Amino acid sequence: MIIYHGSIKKLDHFPKKAVVQNLPYGIDTIGFWFTSNADSAKPFAIGTETVIQKSDTEFWEDGEPKVVQIERPVRGFVYKVYMDEPNLKEYKSEDSFDLFMKERDKYCDYFTAGKKNPTWKDKATLLNKDEANTAVRHHLMKMGYEGIVIRDTKLDNGITDMYCIFSGDSLYIAEVIPLDD
Repeated sequence: MIIYHGSIKKLDHFPKKAVVQNLPYGIDTIGFWFTSNADSAKPFAIGTETVIQKSDTEFWEDGEPKVVQIERPVRGFVYKVYMDEPNLKEYKSEDSFDLFMKERDKYCDYFTAGKKNPTWKDKATLLNKDEANTAVRHHLMKMGYEGIVIRDTKLDNGITDMYCIFSGDSLYIAEVIPLDD
């Protein structure tokens, strides 16, 4: 299986544990996230990084430049990744993402005013992101799954299948595609 991963970080290999990605609804720490095509992975390879540097415009009384923290735009890489056919739980329906999120909601604690049993759709504050993501991942792994596929997911730049692989052990980087400036 060939899948694509967008990241602002340069990777030689995937570590055993997932790295945090910029994904909505707090799902970023469930595992490594991929798309079914390179174009859909590109937005995940664009972001910012925090840099600490000497200021060109701010100085102390003695003339020494102040040290400042800035957010610098970064254009990273799309990774073409190979994996032997994994055992994936498939979410496929008219709204596959909603189907997945409803299953994940069983493990989530949300806070919002005025709603008795809030869900991800209520845009409530998720109080236990890491615990919920760990619980859903462990639940699926106990069932024998190595990851999930959410079919026909709507992203800003189109529709793609979204894959989440729980461990980096069986992921092999076949090609690194730097984003054009």
